[in-house]
Amino acid sequence: PSSGKSPALAMARRLLDPIQDDLRERDDERRREHATKVEQARLLSDKWKGECETALDKGSPVPVIPPEAIFDEAFVARQLVTSDPTVEALADVISGNPQGVTIWRDELSGWLGNLSRYSGGSDRPHYLEAWAAASVTINRKSRKGPLYLPRFAVGIIGTLQPDRLSEAVTGADDGMSARFLYTWPAAPQYRSILEQRYVDHDGAQSRLRRIFGAAGTVDNPLVMVPSPAALALLDSFLNELHGESGRQEGLEAGFLGKGRGTVVRLAGVLNLLRWSEGESPSPVPPICFDDMRDAAGLWSDYFRPHAQAAIYRAGRNAQDRNARRALRWLATEGVAEVSREDIRRDALAQAVDAGGADLTIDRLVEANVLRALPAGVGPKGGRPAKRWAVNPSLSERKADA
Repeated sequence: PSSGKSPALAMARRLLDPIQDDLRERDDERRREHATKVEQARLLSDKWKGECETALDKGSPVPVIPPEAIFDEAFVARQLVTSDPTVEALADVISGNPQGVTIWRDELSGWLGNLSRYSGGSDRPHYLEAWAAASVTINRKSRKGPLYLPRFAVGIIGTLQPDRLSEAVTGADDGMSARFLYTWPAAPQYRSILEQRYVDHDGAQSRLRRIFGAAGTVDNPLVMVPSPAALALLDSFLNELHGESGRQEGLEAGFLGKGRGTVVRLAGVLNLLRWSEGESPSPVPPICFDDMRDAAGLWSDYFRPHAQAAIYRAGRNAQDRNARRALRWLATEGVAEVSREDIRRDALAQAVDAGGADLTIDRLVEANVLRALPAGVGPKGGRPAKRWAVNPSLSERKADA
């Protein structure tokens, strides 16, 4: 709370407003075209009804209604972002926005609550498909019939209070939490308001416009392929990730599994950002080695630790989950003894404070995984930091494996 996340999100949101305004300037023309189709459908329907009456009077076969006579789609304004969390309303928005939309909310708890509060949980499968822009069929009582969307292209971005995070990462293990990228940075140091940095908003908007113009639509998207060097690097990364995924469990295993596709997505994003720095109308180049290297590093060194902190902070049985995670870390690292800071910082990715680390250590002591070492004398004659010996059977299991 009060960490500055809302102002930061709002600043990024404002960068999209001019692009969205440009799209809406063409809505008047689109609205006229839509009204023309509606009126055409009405006239054709009336004509068809007359033909049907004539055919019945003559005993002739009734003609089939022409496709243009059953146009009943509502007009949908162009937009890039929406705050409406219901799938039914979102489906209408997507039907008129071929480049996809993003649910953008300062607080995501309302969206999370809507997943089950109003739909009985039936919205979750649709959002699971949205991660890959797959097809969905929306069935609701308020509709005359099902709405089929060949591409449910929806992104989700927002902030969330830590105490509400458990709603996002716990519950049904359907892979929902694995589809997000988490950022949980430490509180920044105070920066004087007299030393604010200049932010090049115009330059950022210019680059976003270039990317938006090159992106294409869900039916005809921009296709980016990796270069041979980038593909070789990706293959090496996937090999390492595959071996590591087998040593994890639960939500973290799901996050690692989605890491394969996420790294490729990040590489595409970095490729577009590098390309947008230029001004020439050159086509978007293939994903290069640097893009893939930076994407793998960004995911491994930033997003993954933040996801670990989020997942293990928000679990329903936090103490048990932390103990299991610490146990896996001890078995993997093969250390002979540890301190409380080792458990807090390295084993639990700083997802707990000192008190939380003590609770985890107590669990491991009860399970005969750790044993407190006798306290000696500190280097300066004071009381030294407590340390615990690790059960050597963990190292033996690692050696056997």
